[in-house]
Amino acid sequence: MASASKEMSSLRSEQPSLGDQLRAEASGVQEQLTDELLTAAEPYAATKPKRLSQVASLFFKLSLTQHTLPAVYTVVFWWLSTALIIYFNFQPALRTALFVSSFGFASLALWMLVRFRNETSVRASYLTFTAGSLLWAFVEVSFYTGFIVGPPLRPIFSIGPSMETFFRAVHQSLYHELLVLGLATSLAVFSWRAKNKFGFYTFLLFWLMHQSTKLNVFFGVANINRDFIPEPVSAIAQYMTIASMNWLFPISITVCTIVSYRLLRRVHESTAAWQKVGYVLIGMMSLLALLEHWLLVLPLDKTLWDIAIKRFH
Repeated sequence: MASASKEMSSLRSEQPSLGDQLRAEASGVQEQLTDELLTAAEPYAATKPKRLSQVASLFFKLSLTQHTLPAVYTVVFWWLSTALIIYFNFQPALRTALFVSSFGFASLALWMLVRFRNETSVRASYLTFTAGSLLWAFVEVSFYTGFIVGPPLRPIFSIGPSMETFFRAVHQSLYHELLVLGLATSLAVFSWRAKNKFGFYTFLLFWLMHQSTKLNVFFGVANINRDFIPEPVSAIAQYMTIASMNWLFPISITVCTIVSYRLLRRVHESTAAWQKVGYVLIGMMSLLALLEHWLLVLPLDKTLWDIAIKRFH
């Protein structure tokens, strides 16, 4: 009996176990799959350099779309819109039509800002930036056409800036300043919890840079461009001072440079495409505002819009 049990145990030890059989089968299947994968990868390995170049070209085109196109759009929009406003401001028969049409575009811009404030797409970045710009264009048109300015004052004769002329200048554009303050406050409320704030950022950037330009013209710069002031607001020319430099200009240039740098830096820090496009748009507009500040003091005989004005005439 003991010998029979010994023979059975020896036979069991000689036969492979179930686990060994499974491991052997799995190893065979793995080797077969490896061979099939290597065989399928041979055509890709032959065309790998070509495919890598295609991927690199795709990334280059994507970078071009996210950076160059928004920058070009900003420059063209800025230059063309400014030239059109300057031209139509000197067409007395069209001033009412210009104001009414700009009011219509401003109403559309407000709707766009509310409609796309929570949309996170490249299209929404373009639309909100354009809406903020159109809203600011209405502010400019309403002032230079004389519809929203301020209480009239009798002209004064003074040389150089003073506290009296400063308060008179604010008083004469009081309604205009209140309009800008009301629009900025409304946009801040609408954009408080919004995902897409580029429309509000655009309007705020226009406002701050415009205020800086007005203060520099008040304290004194070399190029005040009185020729661009239309007849309805010609009285504001008495508050402009011609000087080579003023104490505020270096501060304005420094602030504009820092703002431009911070906005363009956010382009590289952002990961989403719509954010990159948005920061390129407002960052480029900040650079253009910096350029406009420099044009106030550089010894130039012409402005950037002289060619356009002559063409339109």
